[in-house]
Order: sequence, then structure tokens, then C-alpha cells
Amino acid sequence: MNINRKQEFIAYALLIVTSIIWGGTWPLGRWLVSEEVGGATIPPLMIATIRYFLAVVCFLLILKLKEGTLNWKFAKKYWKTIVMMGMLSVTIYQAGYLIGELLTSASDASITIATNAVWVVILSSIFLKTEKFSWNKIVGLLLAFIAVVFVVGFSPNVNVANRIVGDIIILLAALGYAAYTVISRYFFNKTREIEELFKPSSLWLITWVSLFGFLITLPISLIVSPEYLIPVTYLTIPSRVWIGISYLAFISTIGAYTFYLEGVKRLDASRAAIFQALVPLFGVLFSALFLQEKFDFFIYPLSLLLVVVGIILVNLKKNRDNPSDLK
Repeated sequence: MNINRKQEFIAYALLIVTSIIWGGTWPLGRWLVSEEVGGATIPPLMIATIRYFLAVVCFLLILKLKEGTLNWKFAKKYWKTIVMMGMLSVTIYQAGYLIGELLTSASDASITIATNAVWVVILSSIFLKTEKFSWNKIVGLLLAFIAVVFVVGFSPNVNVANRIVGDIIILLAALGYAAYTVISRYFFNKTREIEELFKPSSLWLITWVSLFGFLITLPISLIVSPEYLIPVTYLTIPSRVWIGISYLAFISTIGAYTFYLEGVKRLDASRAAIFQALVPLFGVLFSALFLQEKFDFFIYPLSLLLVVVGIILVNLKKNRDNPSDLK
């Protein structure tokens, strides 16, 4: 096996593992926030707050060890943009993810959130000069919309009381994360053009975005759940919740993110992005396996197919249209 083939094999393995880990977050999220499914739990926003507290500590340590500096002065210079990204990717997305999972099935959520990849390209075409709006992107958007209609209208998991409301919240979370992704692309493009002394890495950005997102989410979660102002309250959190949060913080946020970056290093970003289409597949399969959710052999495969085709369409000729773009 030559070096290039070996690097591709490693990349594929890392990206598949990443897809499995991220796919597992959907049944885990449902199990974590729903008392009906998993048992005693804590408020969704508090789960997000604890998760990002743990993740931020790890990110800061990793950034310091890997790059030798946190470069907080650069973060201070662009704090408004980073705060906006933190609010979108942590506060809004995590609230949508967890509250949505409380109200809908994990299978619905994992497919609906996958449309994020399509919204990213559509929003980029509208707001970024480096992206061009084309017919393949219009068709990709249409297919993603049809997939959402199928999931919301014909999901077999109709026994979930507020399923449609939950699906809509998950869709809004996907749009919020897509907006974060577009802003991050703008941030990278802008700083690479005008900054000479420091070029922010993906690790640097995710660290500071996570930190600011945590700082925004913390007071909101404490206002909603003021009992957590008392330290002893954390001792009453069920052990299963700590296990779930640990998975989300260390395995999903830190581990899978690291695997994804390593995979992207060995492949171009657009090829690596296609592997994200595996996330809803694993999400639906794991939801059926571990949560005993109903699996419709027509609706879910068709919806997944529409999402995957939509993602492929909106990424066509991406390298030629936007060679400097960062996924």
C-alpha cells in the first residue's frame, strides 16, 4: 500500500468513526433529556452548560499544548464576531438539539439536522461573495426540504406527543448552526486576507467559540434553573446523566472533532464533508437499536437518500467555485 493510499485509508477510517460517534449523539440525547425514555434527568440547558464547561477546559489545554499560546489578544480583537458564533453554535444549537430531542424522536432529529449541510451552502451563496448560487444548489435545497416534509409528516414515531414541534425546533437548530458555519467561513477568509502576524487555526477558533458560547449559556441556564447556583445540587445529578454528558463532552465534542480534523488533513474538505451524510444513517439505526424507535423501511431510507443527494448536489464544483473555503 503506497503512502497516499494509506493516508486515504486512515482518513476514511477516522471519518467513519466520527460519523458513528456523532450518530450516537442523537439516541443518546433523547435518552438523556427524556424522563420517559431514560429516567431522572436535569434541565436541557444545564446539560449543555456542563458539557461545554468540560469541553472548554479540554480545548484550552489542547490549544495551549499544541500551539503554545491561547492568543487571547486576537480573540479580544474579534470578540464581537466570536460571541456571535458562540451564541449560534453553542447556545442556540445546543438548546435546539436538547429541547428538540425532548419533544421528538431521535430518528426524526438525526435526519432533520442533517439538512444543515445544505443550509450552509445555500446561506453561503446568499451572503458570501466566494460562493455562487446555481441550479444544483436550488435542487439540493428542494430535496432537503422534501426530506424534512417526509420526516415531519410521515414519521412512524407518532407516539411522541410533541413530535412536530420538536422537529421544527431541530430544524431551527440546524439553521442556527448553518449560520455559524457561514460566519466562521467569513471570519477565516477575512483574517487570512488582512492579518499577517497570526492566522487562526480551526482548533483556535473552536476553542474560543466554545468558551464564549459557554459564557453566554451559563447565566441563561442558571436563570432557568437557579437551584444550580448551589454547588451541592450537582451532587444530586443522576450518574446516568454524568455518563451521557461525559460522552457528549469528551467523546463527541473533543474526540470526534479531533478525528474529523485529522481526516480532513488527509482528504480535501469537500470529500470529507460527504461523510457527514453517514451521521443520520447511524442516528436512525442506533435509535431503532437502543431506543426501540420504529423504523419505517420507506420513509426513513427515502428521506436519507434525499438528504444525501441534496448534500452531494450543493457540493458539486465546490472546489472550483470556492478554492479558499474552509469546511
